[in-house]
Amino acid sequence: MTVDLGPIYYFCTRQHAYTIGVLLGYYDHGLGDLVRIIPYERAARLGTVTPGTFVFTDFERLSPPVLKAVNSLHQRIASLNPELLLLNNPAVVLGRFALLKRLKAAGLNDFDIYRLGERHEIRRFPVFVRWESRHDPPLTGLIDSGQGLEKAIAALPAYIREDPDVMIVEYGTAPSADGRFRKYAAFKVGDQIYAQHCFSSHSWYIKFSEAILGDAERAESIAYAKENPHAAQLDRIFSLAGIDYGRIDYGLVDGRVQTFEINNNPTVMSRPRGWDAGVDYTRYADMHAKAFRGIMRSVSGPSLLLGDGSMSVDAIHAEAMHAVRLRMAKFARQRRLRALKKLVSSAFGRG
Repeated sequence: MTVDLGPIYYFCTRQHAYTIGVLLGYYDHGLGDLVRIIPYERAARLGTVTPGTFVFTDFERLSPPVLKAVNSLHQRIASLNPELLLLNNPAVVLGRFALLKRLKAAGLNDFDIYRLGERHEIRRFPVFVRWESRHDPPLTGLIDSGQGLEKAIAALPAYIREDPDVMIVEYGTAPSADGRFRKYAAFKVGDQIYAQHCFSSHSWYIKFSEAILGDAERAESIAYAKENPHAAQLDRIFSLAGIDYGRIDYGLVDGRVQTFEINNNPTVMSRPRGWDAGVDYTRYADMHAKAFRGIMRSVSGPSLLLGDGSMSVDAIHAEAMHAVRLRMAKFARQRRLRALKKLVSSAFGRG
C-alpha cells in the first residue's frame, strides 16, 4: 500500500534560498515535487497549500518586525492543524550569544562569551571578536591580554564598536594529537541527527578553503559521518538551543564536545554536481535527502490559506529556484574568469 506524504515547506530569506536550493536544483534525489522553498518576502502572497511539514529558518537575518510576523505565521499554521510537524519555533530558538551562554551555564561548553561592554569581566585569554548573527570570519585574531583587547577594539571602525551584535569569545578549541585543529559538523532534521563532515587544518579557525583535503582526510571525514560518534551529546545541545532543524559546528577538547555555533539555515550543498573534478558531493546530497524523507508525514485535513492568495506555492518556489540558478551561473562565470586570468598571467610570465 502506497502512502502519500505531504510536502516540506522551507521558509528562509530570499537571498539565502541557495542553502537548500542547490541540493534541490542540481542533484538527483527525487525531492523535486516534495520540497518547496518559500522566501519570507513572498509569504504574505501565498495561496493555499496542502498539509505537510513546515521548516522555519534564518531568524538571525530577520528584522524585529519581520521576525514578529514570522512568529505569528508559525502560530497560525500550528492552530490551523495541530497534526502538522513544524520545525524551529521562532519564539523558542536561541541566537548564538544566548545559546553559548546557556551551554556555558550548563557545563557543556568550557569557554564563555561577552558583549563589548562586559570585557572588564574577562579572566581567561586568549579571546577574539566576532559578529553574533553573521556567518563571517572573526573580526580579530586571537588576543592574549586585556590591554591587547582594548587596542584591538579601538582599531575597529566606530560602526562595529557601537554595534550590539558584536561579541567577544574566549578561545575554546585545541589541536588534536597530530597538531591539527578539527571542526566537526552534524545536522539535526526533526528527530534525526546525522554527522556530515570533519575538516582539519593547521589554523584554529577552519574554513573549507583552507582545510586539508587529502585522501587520508577524506577517509577520516567519511568514517566520522558513518560512525556519528557524538549524536547523543549533540541531541542534548540542539534541545537546549530549541532547534529542530540546523547544523552544529563543534570541536573536541579533551574528548568533550565544544559547540561553536548552530546555524538554523545551514548550507546543505554549495556546489553543483561535478563542480570540482575528482570530488563527489553526492553523498552529502543523499544524506540530507534521506533525512528530509524522515520528516515527511501523511497528514489529513483541508488545505491551508496562509497569505492573500496572489501567488501559488509552486510559483514562489520556481521564483526562488530561478534566483538560485542565477547565483550559481554567476559563480561559474567568475570561476571561468579567474581561470582565464591565471592562464593569461602564466602565459605572460613565460614570455
